[in-house]
Amino acid sequence: MQTTTESDGPVRGRGVPTGEHDQIDKMLAELRFGTGSDAQIGYAAAAVVRAWRKPPRIQVTGRAHAGRTTVLHALALMSAVETGPVDEPGLPDPELDADIVVYVLSATPTPADRRVLATLPPERTVVVLNKADAIGTRWGDAVAAAEQFGTEFAIPVFPVVASLAVRTRTGVLSGAELALLRNLATDAEPSLMLSPDLFVAPGPAAAEREQLLRHWELYGVVCACAALRADPDLSPQALLHILHAASGIEALHQKLHQRYEQVCALRGGELLDELTRLAARAVPGQGHRARDALEAYLFGDDALWLGLCAGLARPEVAHLAAGYPTPAPSDADDAMSRAARWRAVVSSDMPPAARRAALRVHNGYVRLWERMSSAGL
Repeated sequence: MQTTTESDGPVRGRGVPTGEHDQIDKMLAELRFGTGSDAQIGYAAAAVVRAWRKPPRIQVTGRAHAGRTTVLHALALMSAVETGPVDEPGLPDPELDADIVVYVLSATPTPADRRVLATLPPERTVVVLNKADAIGTRWGDAVAAAEQFGTEFAIPVFPVVASLAVRTRTGVLSGAELALLRNLATDAEPSLMLSPDLFVAPGPAAAEREQLLRHWELYGVVCACAALRADPDLSPQALLHILHAASGIEALHQKLHQRYEQVCALRGGELLDELTRLAARAVPGQGHRARDALEAYLFGDDALWLGLCAGLARPEVAHLAAGYPTPAPSDADDAMSRAARWRAVVSSDMPPAARRAALRVHNGYVRLWERMSSAGL
């Protein structure tokens, strides 16, 4: 099969299969339409591949009024859906069976929050401490609360002001708003920023201040004024970027991206497991060559790359790859060094699931070394 070269750029790396050379469709075509095809095995393999190609499901859940809808809009993820509220009187709790569950809190967790979170697997759960601007008197208080809850639940907790994140994603700072913010940053009394009621108190530009508060909320106004005091010449776009960062949404996005990649990698391992079972069921005879087609894929570059990524994503051994900037090695020497390290892991005393994951990683790096060094050509 074809592999990428150094001219293909740094995205995957030399020797790593690319999506356009995916061998799965070739395998499916051979199973369904090739010489000695097996319709039953081909149908089962196609169903397995369809399930693998579906994007991971993400559910956003929590109690009523915690801000589930706002968090959903702030994340703007295509595969995310909002569930019904948790602990709603007269209604059962929603079924939380997605690949990733985003649980939204808006204050100290209630007994119902704790009850539901105790049932969720930590490896597929992320908690959002929404309305973080209302916790304590400064952002550090919200961070401390998130760390406390994270320790309690053994789940990552992220302080977020989702309403500000939505505004920075969809809103625009007008010239009039920027001018008013600059004036407030330099001339406003500090007490004006203590509460929404004080901010809209009668006085100069009261109507404009009320409109500004409605558009950006007090936390957004305070953050914008602090930024403008540090740099009065900030452009509207630069100020929007600062407000977006102040919402805390980017740290949550990064964690979800990591979880999404981990889920995709683990599902790749599940795909290989299912295809291996189908190969075992495919009994040769009467001209059927389904096993040959399946094994040709399973021992090919694409499958070994999927297995490598799945092995690295397994929680039992993921910490052993913490120092890798990417799953792909930088060159043949790096591939061989990684293969040797994972061979030692395979030989160590560890549970079967962890050893199997390590073996997949080892085999993947051996194949990459063969391709990158031309030893396997």
